[in-house]
Amino acid sequence: MKTILLLSFFLLAGITYSQSKKEQIELLTYRVDSLNKVLSLERVDNSKKISTLESSKTYLEERYNELENDYNSLVNKVSTLSSDLQTSNAERASKQQTINDLQTQLQSKKDSLDLIKAELEKLKPAPKPVVVNNTTNQVTQTVSFKSVKIGTQTWMAENLNVSTFRNGDQIPEAKTKEEWEKAGKEGRPAWCYYENDPKNGTKYGKLYNWYAVNDSRGLAPSGWHITTDAEWTILKNQLGDDAGKKMKSTSGWEITEELQENGNGTNSSGFSGLPGGLRYINGNFLLFGRVGFWWSSTEHDTSGAYKRWLTHEDGSLSGDNCYKGEGFSVRCLKD
Repeated sequence: MKTILLLSFFLLAGITYSQSKKEQIELLTYRVDSLNKVLSLERVDNSKKISTLESSKTYLEERYNELENDYNSLVNKVSTLSSDLQTSNAERASKQQTINDLQTQLQSKKDSLDLIKAELEKLKPAPKPVVVNNTTNQVTQTVSFKSVKIGTQTWMAENLNVSTFRNGDQIPEAKTKEEWEKAGKEGRPAWCYYENDPKNGTKYGKLYNWYAVNDSRGLAPSGWHITTDAEWTILKNQLGDDAGKKMKSTSGWEITEELQENGNGTNSSGFSGLPGGLRYINGNFLLFGRVGFWWSSTEHDTSGAYKRWLTHEDGSLSGDNCYKGEGFSVRCLKD
């Protein structure tokens, strides 16, 4: 009996042990399946990531190649532009040297012309004296002036260079800045040479303020009168396009920076306009060789009057109003 009980105990124990192993095996099998599923999912996910990374890599490689091509293109452009710049600088330097050489030649020729002109001046006959009529106390100026007919008008072909009014009264010369400025402020007539150098008077005449132009004693010689602004307009209309170029002399005008050529005219009108510059109201001298200014007898207001000018920069005849105390050249018209 005891033996049977022992066998029964061991049999039940074996069955229980066998069931426990089975459960463990099933549990392990479940875990293995779960791990396989996880690994499978991770493998799929990694495969997608790898695919995405490969696509990104391909895109970045293509973009890199594009940028590298653009960079190389820009490098080539910079190199080309640098070469062009060096070439332009060399050409500019060459042209500037040519300009400098031409300016030297022009100055040399101008000096030669000035010497010849000075010699010719020595050969000119002395001017005829001023004749005074004692009975009427009137002065007749018998000095002759170069003239030219332009359209319906007869102009002086040179700037006025007289130091007396028509009646013989002296026109005050203002040499210092203070004298010039004081004459303008007080409304008194005055004249000067450019830079107070009498040599300039031989070619360019005198500079007068408007109070000398408008003086009742008469600045213009007998048989002549100071040109009105309207008469200047008639001249401009008669000459038409490029009136200024037709009026400017064929030498003496500076080279223009903009066009790199001299500002001389053709003088086809015979006016022989010269760049005599001006004297400003404060006594400073300006623009000699670059601009020629001429008064008109036409008043603008109590402080200003009209002027005309030619410039080395273009071929126009321009005009506006300015202070009466400024100093300009004067041209007269035949009565």
